[in-house]
Order: sequence, then structure tokens, then C-alpha cells
Amino acid sequence: MPNRYLNYAGHKYFLNKEGEARLNRTLNTVYGDQLQRHQWLTLYPDTSTPCSLLIAPGVPISIETELCIDD
Repeated sequence: MPNRYLNYAGHKYFLNKEGEARLNRTLNTVYGDQLQRHQWLTLYPDTSTPCSLLIAPGVPISIETELCIDD
């Protein structure tokens, strides 16, 4: 299975399935029909380094896939 990363303002963060689902919900909140213009996304919430990122219009983000040799 390929590794996926969230590229946020030039930094890469490992993105597991749960984190990607949280990211999608956050993006739907920020860019959807709701009035919320920004929202904090907490990656790795159950660890000692939860890593909170501000998701807002204009903040460059992308999801990158690192392919494994087996793929």
C-alpha cells in the first residue's frame, strides 16, 4: 500500500486513512455551503504530538502519494 502525505505549506505530514477522512470533513466544512471560513485539523490526535494545522482558503495544501516498488 502506498504511503500518503499531506503537503501543507511546504511541509509533509504522514496521512493515514483516519487522518485523510478528518481532512476531507474539514475541507467540506471550510469550502462547503457552511459559513465557517477556517477550521483547525488535528493530525495524530491520540499521540504525544497531535500536530494541529489551520485549514483555510488560500493556504496551499495537497495530498501526495509515494508509490512503493511493489505497486
